This record gives sequence, C-alpha cells and structure tokens, in this order.
Amino acid sequence: MASMSALKPKDRIGTSTRRSKFVFCEECHQNVPIEEWPDHRDRLRKVNLVEEVSRFHHTLVRLMGEFLMWVLRSVYFREVTVVGRENIPRTGAVVFYGNHQNQFIDALMMHSHCGRPVRFLMAEKSFHRPVIGTLGRMFNSVPVVRPQDVPLVDGDGKLVRAEGKLIVGAGTHFSRLSKGDVLSWGVPGNSKCRAQVSRITSDEEVEVTVPIPVEHEVHTPTSFKYSVRIDHSEMYAQVYDTLQKNHCIGIFPEGGSHDHTSLLPLKAGVALFSLGAAERHISVKIVPVGLTYLYGHKFRSRAYIEFGEAFSPPDDLVKLFDTDKRKATGLFLEQLNAALRAVTINVPDYKTLSFLHSFRQLYQPPNCMLSGHDYLRLIRRLGNVIEEQRESAEFAEFREKVENYSDFCKALMIRDSQAATLKQLLNADNEALQIGLLLRRVFALYLMAVILVPFFVVGLPIGGIIKYLALKQTKRALSESSVKIVGADVTGSFKVLFAFAVVPGVFLLVTFIVFLYSDSRTALVILFSLPMAMYVSLLILQEAIMELRAALPLLMSLVSQHMQFKKLYERREDLARQARLIVHKYDPQLEEEIKVYGDSGDGNDDLNREPSLFSLRYNVRRRQATNS
Repeated sequence: MASMSALKPKDRIGTSTRRSKFVFCEECHQNVPIEEWPDHRDRLRKVNLVEEVSRFHHTLVRLMGEFLMWVLRSVYFREVTVVGRENIPRTGAVVFYGNHQNQFIDALMMHSHCGRPVRFLMAEKSFHRPVIGTLGRMFNSVPVVRPQDVPLVDGDGKLVRAEGKLIVGAGTHFSRLSKGDVLSWGVPGNSKCRAQVSRITSDEEVEVTVPIPVEHEVHTPTSFKYSVRIDHSEMYAQVYDTLQKNHCIGIFPEGGSHDHTSLLPLKAGVALFSLGAAERHISVKIVPVGLTYLYGHKFRSRAYIEFGEAFSPPDDLVKLFDTDKRKATGLFLEQLNAALRAVTINVPDYKTLSFLHSFRQLYQPPNCMLSGHDYLRLIRRLGNVIEEQRESAEFAEFREKVENYSDFCKALMIRDSQAATLKQLLNADNEALQIGLLLRRVFALYLMAVILVPFFVVGLPIGGIIKYLALKQTKRALSESSVKIVGADVTGSFKVLFAFAVVPGVFLLVTFIVFLYSDSRTALVILFSLPMAMYVSLLILQEAIMELRAALPLLMSLVSQHMQFKKLYERREDLARQARLIVHKYDPQLEEEIKVYGDSGDGNDDLNREPSLFSLRYNVRRRQATNS
C-alpha cells in the first residue's frame, strides 16, 4: 500500500534543505510526509468505509427494487409489457417524466424498467409516512414541499374585489406578505381559488401572477387565507447536482396521483430544472414515460410502460430562459405535454375509455397479432377518431350500438373475445362436442378446487384483510383530494404496501401454529415452502377463473339452445363490419397499416380447432405478441 523513501533535496516539496522522509500512498498516488501519515491513513480508512457502505446501500436498493418489481410483475400484475426500451439513453444525464395514475407503483415501474438508477422527486409529506418514507430514503429520493402541504393562515380583513390580476381588500395587511406568497379563497362549487402574489401595492391592494378566472372573481366581501412562499432552492440544487454527475431524475409533473382518464395540466417544475440544467451546460436528455394500466387497481391486472423518444431542450428556449423564464418555461411545457400525450391514452371519461377498448376489439381482425407498441398505437389512433368525430351523428349512433352490445355481453356473462368465437354455433352438429367440453371443464374445475383448498384457507383471509385496509385508505385519500374521482389510483398501491406487511405476518402465524402442534422441523418446512405453494396456487387459481368464465356461458348457451348467443354473434359481426367502415372513412391510412398484420395468424390455430364456443384462449393468443 505505501512505501518508505528518502527523497533527495532536489525532489523535496518546498524550499527547506533539511532531509525529510515521505510515505508514497498508492491510494491517492502522492507522497505524504511521514509525520502526517497516521492521520492520512485514518482518513483513507474512513473514506473506504463510506464507499463500502455506499456500495452496499446501492446493492441493497437494487436488490430491493428488483424484488419489489418481481412482486409487481409476477404476483400483482398478470402481465407487464415494456415498449420503447431502445429509446432510453445508456449514459449521461436523463430526466424521466411520466403520467401518475397509480400512486407508488408508478415509481417502481419506471425505476425497474429503465435500466438505470433513478432518483425521484417525492412529496416531502410522504417522507414522514412509515413505509413510504423508508422507501423514499432508501432510493435517495429528493423531497419536494408541495403548495397543498403548506398550512394556510387566516388573513386579516376581507377581499372585496378580485378580478384580472388585481386583488383589493378591506382591513387587510397585505404589506406583511412577500412576493411569491399564495392567497386562497372559497368559490362556488365547494372549491378554492389560489393566486400567487407578484407585487404588493399597499396594505389593501396586491397584484397576482396570472389573471383570475372569471368564475372565481370576487365582488362581495370574502374571507381568505394565505400561505408563505415555498423555497425550492435546496430541491433544485440536489436535482442539478444529480444531473451534473450524469445520473437520472424521475418526476411525475401532474403533481399528485389521480384516476382521471386523461392527463392533468403539467406543473412547471420539470420544465424549469430541464431548462436550468441546459443553461448550466449540462447535457440532459428528457424521456417521456407512458404508464397504461388495464384495471390497475385490481389484483392480477395488466400494465404497459412505454418510453418515448429522448430529446433535449431546444437551444432557442435555453437562450430565452436566460431573459424570460416564464415564457420559456411555458413554451417548453407545451412540448413536454405533447410528448407525454404521444405515449399515453387520453379520453374524456371512463365511459369513453370502455367504448374505446370495445371499438379496438371489434376493429382488430381476428387473425391480427400486434406487438405492444402497435397495440398502444392502435388504441391511440382509434382514440383520435373518437375525439375528432364526437359531434358526428353517424358515429354517435355507432357508439350507442357498441355500448348496448357490451351491456348484452355482460348480461350473458360473456366477453367480446369469447363472442368472437361463436361462429360454430351456426353448426348444429357440434352439440355433442359442446356437452363433452362442458363436462371436461366441470371436472377440471373440481380438480382445481380440491388443489386450491389450502390456498383458500390461507389466501382468503389475506385477501380480505388487504382489501379492507386498502379501501379504508382509499376513502381517506379521496376525502383529502380534489382531483380524484373514485380513488382508484391509490387502491392498487395500498394493496401492494399492505401485502408486504400482512402476507409475511400470516405466514409466520401459520408457521407458529404448526410449531405448537408439531415440531420445529415441520414448522421450518412450512415456513420455506408456503410462499412458493401460495404462488403456484395463485397461477392455478388464475386458470380456474378462466375455465369458470368459459364454462358458465357455455352452460347457459346449452340450456337456452344457443338462441341468445347466435343473436350475439350476428350482432358482433355487424358491429365489426361497421367498425371497419368507420375507420376506412375517417382514418384510411390506419386501414392500410393494419393490413400488414392481417396475415400473421395461422389459419389452423386454436381458434379454429377449439371445439368450445367460449374459449378465453383466443384472447390470450391475440396478446401473445404484446410481450415484445
């Protein structure tokens, strides 16, 4: 590590002629005076210890992240499809920003699939929560104080007029405020209006940064509250330091999570520090991340994560940022919003979203297998058709027919993917095959039920406890938020969080009970085998549910002699034809593009061989290509 050497006078540092002895440090590659060597050695040991702890911390975080993502991907989600992984820069500073529709799961999804460590901006309020705060500190998140987390103070006097950018009060003391403080007052509809102070004229008159909306204007004496300006300098310093070191920052610029079916207005933070980093000559790339969940609040749902093309802040906006930060930020925020919309699905409401998926199923040819990228692209293209034709009477009539068809499917307990296989009902010679298939499915369900008895004994209490706790927290989050609709964005996250506490606790309880009535060896076997047995049982349960969903409508069809199901198939064929005509009329280019995939299916596949008229395997086959 170190070597003793007596240097000649000409090799010594300094002007002293006295012969000195040095120690050559191989760690820092320099000569250290022998009298300073003990202190230098101790400092090196401390530095090495810190580096070892840091490496251990990073390894622990990586392993924890991989474990959490395995739980999400293999247990909570039935399927996670990653699209656009090639768009992620492998080196350099990167800002990942995405939509926020599944509170804590979003960050785990982004962190685990981007292939690089990501430091997320996280609400400072969440750092004080038991589990979330621990995870935030473990992943070295950057705390951010949000305006809604700052306590409001009752203001003196009342507001008598607020319109445009001017607020006038009576008996107020506005001179005690500072630039950047926020005024808040109630408006009709049980909501509040917030305005940020830009200039204080007097005790009873201030100007705000943006014009007050007409519906929020004040013309009668109104009580108000105020909050002090938030200092984000420390947060920006940490972000710039992270980017300067060529690391990654993750942010969800919509603010808090929500369960809307379209993007909320983006906050300016992502534009500010992206332009600020470029202004500081940091070469930063920005990557939009679209997170799409199909019933993401439910157990065993599906998810898509799409990384858009990376881009840098335009040079003209970086120059403008130096002179007019507000204008440059607004223009760049529009670009960020457009890029994020290109990787997300945006429709007005849940009813339209349901119609969009039905529209896609009816339009997509039966032998068409799409990759994950093309599947999402098709959804967005059809969404554009819906948006453009929302005033069309012809399209409104088609939509009403599709919604009635969907209601008919629900009444018959059948899915559209099953309805697409009903062609064989037109053949009366298949009666014996259908009865045989029903008996086979009943027998398969019986075997699965026997196998799953231990799973029900242990799993049902776990599921019940987790669901109860998650719904309780969802109601609380819903009462505290003004943007959530039903709180679906937090339900899934709370289910995962509570599962990490409840599942090990139940496993330990079962092990303890076995230990009381048996011996320690048997208890250890149960402790280590129970998690794997539960996971395998979960996969069997998924197959059992699919068999049950196929058996029930098959039984109903046989009892009713297929009358309603024949009508359903004919109805679907007519709607599928109308869907193709509508796309041909309003987006002919899409029709040409979809033909490329038309010959990808095998004419002798399970769809034609399947004697069942109600097979869910058809839907699985159509999604096989989405794992690309």
